[in-house]
Amino acid sequence: MSNLEKQGKVKKKSKYILEPPQRKVFIEKILPTLLIGSIIWLIGEIVFSYFFSETQLTGAFLVFYISMIVVDVVLFLLFYFVAKSNKILLGLVIFFLFCFIAGIISIPIVIFTEYLPQVHMFVSLAVGANSIVYIIALSLRYRYFAKGYIWAHVVLFIFGFLLVEIVFIIVFNIGNYLLTIPITFAYICVVALTVMFYGAKAVKKADKIPWLLVTYKILGLLLLVILLALVFVVIVLIIIALAIICGDAVGDFSGIGSIGSGTSKKKKKKEQL
Repeated sequence: MSNLEKQGKVKKKSKYILEPPQRKVFIEKILPTLLIGSIIWLIGEIVFSYFFSETQLTGAFLVFYISMIVVDVVLFLLFYFVAKSNKILLGLVIFFLFCFIAGIISIPIVIFTEYLPQVHMFVSLAVGANSIVYIIALSLRYRYFAKGYIWAHVVLFIFGFLLVEIVFIIVFNIGNYLLTIPITFAYICVVALTVMFYGAKAVKKADKIPWLLVTYKILGLLLLVILLALVFVVIVLIIIALAIICGDAVGDFSGIGSIGSGTSKKKKKKEQL
């Protein structure tokens, strides 16, 4: 085996292994920022749903809703340029404002359906997933994403996931375990593992670019992941709705069949008499 091949293997093995300065930035700056952002997103979602849950779909409200979405997109783009310029305080203000306004995105679901608790749960799961990663980082400290501590990460992740699931089952009074637990498990895993692994990979470049720009990159991937998760949830809900509708239709047809068989039996009895 040549020296180049050996160096290539070493690079592959150490792709996610953090150096002490990188780990310090990740644990003390990036992870707390993402966690606080997810909490602010939840607060914004609760505030907007409280004020607009009884709102009717009018032209004025539609204009307001679209304008808020446009403002949030502008804030997201502005966050990139400010983070790239390494203006930390201004960047954090823009990021937290972006997270708060993002709470309005789910308002149509709140207005037109009865899924308000599910919306709260969905947004809260982002807080839970970021909390799991932050707890793992705080628990392991200098061993976080260090060589030889993979099982410590696995055990803490499982413990954190079980803790978050128990909290959500109690708080949101989850009843349909066969449906909600797989969805929450998938969502928590996707968000938490994205922050952990992509975050570790991205933070290795933190010595070359501002740490806030690394946070922006992680946020961008998280938004894509959340969007895909939201699409998945919508598809599941549509399938469930179709299954219920089809089940009701089958029940109606079966009822008609039973009525028909009952009337035919009565006719046969009358003929025998």
